[in-house]
Amino acid sequence: MSLSEDRISHMAHEIMERLWRDDLADISDESRALARIKQSLTAFFSVAEEIDAAVRDKLRNRAQGSRDWEVLYQKFYHEELVRRKC
Repeated sequence: MSLSEDRISHMAHEIMERLWRDDLADISDESRALARIKQSLTAFFSVAEEIDAAVRDKLRNRAQGSRDWEVLYQKFYHEELVRRKC
């Protein structure tokens, strides 16, 4: 799932708003905090894309959309998360 810079920015602002509204963090430098949230989101989605590609590669000989494929996808995805310590 490749997200646009605008979508990442929107999500970062939503996170900042939630942190402020729920009084979960005191943020002294909003622009720095937003930049860090954007970096974190970008890194997260990058790893998720890598894992998805690795899992789909493992399942390339199976019929996508079948119940068997879905079950194995979830299993392999979880195994990749554990292997990468995510």
